Amino acid sequence: MTFGHKLNLSHNKNKDLKSTDKKMNKSRKEREKERHRNEIIDAGESLFLSQGYDNTTMEEIAQEAEFAKGTLYNYFESKEDLYLAIGTKAYEFMVNITKKFTQEKDPGIEQLMAVGYAYYEFTKTYPQYATIFHDIASRMPELSLKKKDDLTKAEKKYFEKVEEYRDIFIGVISASIQNKKIRADVDPMMIGIALSSISSGFIKEITQNRDFLNNVNLDRDEVVDFVFDMIAEGLKPKKNKNNK
Repeated sequence: MTFGHKLNLSHNKNKDLKSTDKKMNKSRKEREKERHRNEIIDAGESLFLSQGYDNTTMEEIAQEAEFAKGTLYNYFESKEDLYLAIGTKAYEFMVNITKKFTQEKDPGIEQLMAVGYAYYEFTKTYPQYATIFHDIASRMPELSLKKKDDLTKAEKKYFEKVEEYRDIFIGVISASIQNKKIRADVDPMMIGIALSSISSGFIKEITQNRDFLNNVNLDRDEVVDFVFDMIAEGLKPKKNKNNK
């Protein structure tokens, strides 16, 4: 009886070891799959940036990554999906920078401006990702019109990051309104859309026209400060007529 009990324990132990081995093998396969996926993304990123999206083919990306062309489609349904994977990577960097910048400020004008400065920092620190980030927005405007059920896996991951960034942005705006630090007479979403459009537009403009700014002796950082100061003034709570 005791011997049998020991045998039973041994049998269970072997089952546990097999189960652990199975998990380890699965984990190893997942790590390898992730490594291959990243290698494909890196290859695509390199070619998209050097040749442009339109001039880059999946076959060229496969050669750069040293995979068969068919292998790429095990990871991405199309060239568009691969491009979006790089855009998702860009969003991750932007989300992380935005979290860092906003966490350092209390709710209010300064925290709201920190969102803008975080975006500016992203374009300076990761100019290659900013280029792809901007290109996706102009190249694939129809993405936002697709139904959730029709989205590919890459599109879903991209929008997860879009929504994470949007939640941070709207959260900062809402907290500022609740604390009566900015105007409460405007819908938070409207403020978000306006600030996003203004910030992305002018930062993209001054980045692309860096030589012009240098020629007229204007510093990019000073231009950004000036624009954000104007935005901050426009967001200050309006005084009541009785409190002029």
